[in-house]
Amino acid sequence: MLVLNDIVFNLTQKQSPVVQKIYDHRGKQLIAVGLAHGSTLHQYQPSPKTKIMVVQGEIDVNTATHSYRLERFDSFDVPEEAYSITGVFDAVFLVMNANSETGI
Repeated sequence: MLVLNDIVFNLTQKQSPVVQKIYDHRGKQLIAVGLAHGSTLHQYQPSPKTKIMVVQGEIDVNTATHSYRLERFDSFDVPEEAYSITGVFDAVFLVMNANSETGI
């Protein structure tokens, strides 16, 4: 998929997160995110149906009480509490969301 290749390329060029909306229709969205090693996406409030799937690399999903390490091809149902995501290694992951009002 060209979008994911573009995200990987852009990760090598800068340290800030790379976010690309792939699909957004009728309250459902799919967002691809590239996150460099050591970079963090800070505190987000998920909708009730948010799922993350790692395509490449590793990330940590952190809530106030737990930390979850996700590796390539791991998927994760995000709990309904504030969370942040940190890149353990350069990572590309997908965020699937059933509520288009909530985004990354």
